[in-house]
Amino acid sequence: MRLGRTVAIISDVHGAGGTLASALAVCRAEGVETVALLGDLFDRLEQADAVARALAGWHVVGVRGNHEREALRAAARGQADIHPAAAALLGRLRERLVLEDVCLVHQENGWGQHDPLAALLGRDASHRRHYPARLTFAGDTHVRHARDDRGPLDIGRGVVRIDPQRRYLINPGALALGQFAIWDRRAGVVRFLDVPG
Repeated sequence: MRLGRTVAIISDVHGAGGTLASALAVCRAEGVETVALLGDLFDRLEQADAVARALAGWHVVGVRGNHEREALRAAARGQADIHPAAAALLGRLRERLVLEDVCLVHQENGWGQHDPLAALLGRDASHRRHYPARLTFAGDTHVRHARDDRGPLDIGRGVVRIDPQRRYLINPGALALGQFAIWDRRAGVVRFLDVPG
């Protein structure tokens, strides 16, 4: 697996096929080479085929969310049928994916917890934690945000510039709400984008 030079970061589609198609049209216009999925592509298994069809032809990497895990468990018990296109997509998704210095996860608990009082008193150990990669992209919360190893970042201008000396946690927001991000790896910039839902 590899990442292209320009990567779309998409999470929490929740079966919003029209919004996904709109986001992918923006991705095509922006020259995106890889689509990185952060889980919860659908709410119901019957939505999985439309999502898989929309992503056909794209270089896709990514992770499963709780919805994908539930669908795969149901299929394993013989309680659900997964069509071949959706099964192929789900089969490529991992629980956690680390590529180069990038980690993709659906849910990241505890990363970057920051205690302002401990930091003021010089006892904040959050910067000493070992993170699996320099740049972590996570979904799940439906709340667009970014932080580095020092604390929350201002994303009001819709851009985060990546400093190679820092570690980051970035959530692109939920595509079901029209939110996603495009990461230009050469420029070291993550842009937060919106599409109509």
